Amino acid sequence: MLDRTKAPEIKEIDAVSLQVAEVTVLPNGVKLHIIKSETQPVVRLDFVFKAGKIYESVKGAADLTAKMLFEGTKNYSAKDIAETIAYYGASFDNTPGYDRTEFTLYCLSKYVKELMPVVLDVLQNPTFPTEEFELLRKRNQQNLKIQRQKNSYLATHSFTKLIYGDHHPYIFGYDDNGLDTIAKQDVEQFYKENYSLAGLEIFACGAITEELEAMLVQELSGLSISGSGSRKATYEQQDKESGSLIVDEIKDSLQSSIRTGTLFPHITHPDFNKLIVLNEILGGYFGSRLMKNIREDKGYTYGIYSTISPKEKDSLFFIGTDVNFQVTQSTLDEITKEIKQLQEELIPEDELETVRSYMIGKFLNNIATIFEQADKYKRIILYNLPTDHYSNYLTTIRTITTEELRSLAQQYLEVDKFKTAVAGKLA
Repeated sequence: MLDRTKAPEIKEIDAVSLQVAEVTVLPNGVKLHIIKSETQPVVRLDFVFKAGKIYESVKGAADLTAKMLFEGTKNYSAKDIAETIAYYGASFDNTPGYDRTEFTLYCLSKYVKELMPVVLDVLQNPTFPTEEFELLRKRNQQNLKIQRQKNSYLATHSFTKLIYGDHHPYIFGYDDNGLDTIAKQDVEQFYKENYSLAGLEIFACGAITEELEAMLVQELSGLSISGSGSRKATYEQQDKESGSLIVDEIKDSLQSSIRTGTLFPHITHPDFNKLIVLNEILGGYFGSRLMKNIREDKGYTYGIYSTISPKEKDSLFFIGTDVNFQVTQSTLDEITKEIKQLQEELIPEDELETVRSYMIGKFLNNIATIFEQADKYKRIILYNLPTDHYSNYLTTIRTITTEELRSLAQQYLEVDKFKTAVAGKLA
């Protein structure tokens, strides 16, 4: 009989085992990854193309191309596509990224067969109707004007320019009027050059029976996209002066948005997982040092964070916050102070243990569903990581020492080399 007077035994997590995908190379050369789980009668399909911003020759082409695929095909109008998806209670959307563009379908497993004709037609038979393109372009132009009125948007845009240079595809957002010159032929050309079967990865997860698997293999084997996939990733990184500071002056703004940081090693680098732990301590969670100092002690902000954003070519580390413009410089000084402390003093063991417990608990919570496990598996595939990547990640969390963390802070958090952007006022 269960003794409720005793707390359950605490066990340490040594490793994690994610569900392994069944990988099939289809006759058309596309890789289909299937992860099965029948806990819920739902299926997710991800179509991941090498069609991100890094392949653009015209700014905005990747984003507009992905959206235009829903605006009409040879067999379906935009209205037909939307109504069919809605009729079956499904969701079909796209996520244009810096390196890749993803199209994702969520639906009940019993309706996959009915939805596949629409999904495949969207991907392989877009018509790019002129009227819909003009409406979409105007909506995007208007949205850009609204976004560029926000301090946070301007700060992130300027910060990434400082990091990468003025014309790199990893720059966040667009300049003022940055979408005015794009034409329909630019979108059509981007589709022809980048939407192809070469490098396409398809991930299917959820309640996939043998019958449904056979249907998916048959339907996806017939997928034919005429794109050449010939365009190579183009980017030119400019080495801006270390310690660069740019201020987007907003005359009547009472707040300032701050972005400051530097480049970090690629996700495959041996130090990457260790740097995730260091970042967590500095500003990665609500109990971080930056939150305790700048939010709780100083009261400068409602929230401050630091994050590591991995991409296919590198990783970007930055700290972000919004503060009253009068304490902008004081906030930057306090950020520097916290980083210097990490470089000079050992982190107390009890603080490190708290972070360890938090990170392991958060990781376990983030693999609770089959879709979350599929996301972890997808990252392994797209970044070409070893299969034991997440076990190594947990081992790093458990075994990293305070001496290692201090050394990492000294090596990678060189404040003198940080680049900083402020949108608002620098009092």
